[in-house]
Amino acid sequence: MAGIWLVALLLGSGFAISTGREVQGKVLNVVIILGCMGAGAGVGFAMGLGRGNLGSVPHEAMPFAIIFGVLGAMVCVAKDTLVTKE
Repeated sequence: MAGIWLVALLLGSGFAISTGREVQGKVLNVVIILGCMGAGAGVGFAMGLGRGNLGSVPHEAMPFAIIFGVLGAMVCVAKDTLVTKE
């Protein structure tokens, strides 16, 4: 299952970066995707802290980072394709 998410992250990120307009749009898409992956890693790491029920999901930083990265890529594609063309 992790392989499917990784492939979705790679393909989605590549498509999101390619839909960016000019260099600044592509760099902004990369920053958005990496920021979402960082947020996902933070959420996954925080879920593993603690004891008992508080630490019930250990070692989930990387899967959450991948899932949030796919979400960030989808946001970038939506941002770039829904912009009104002037």
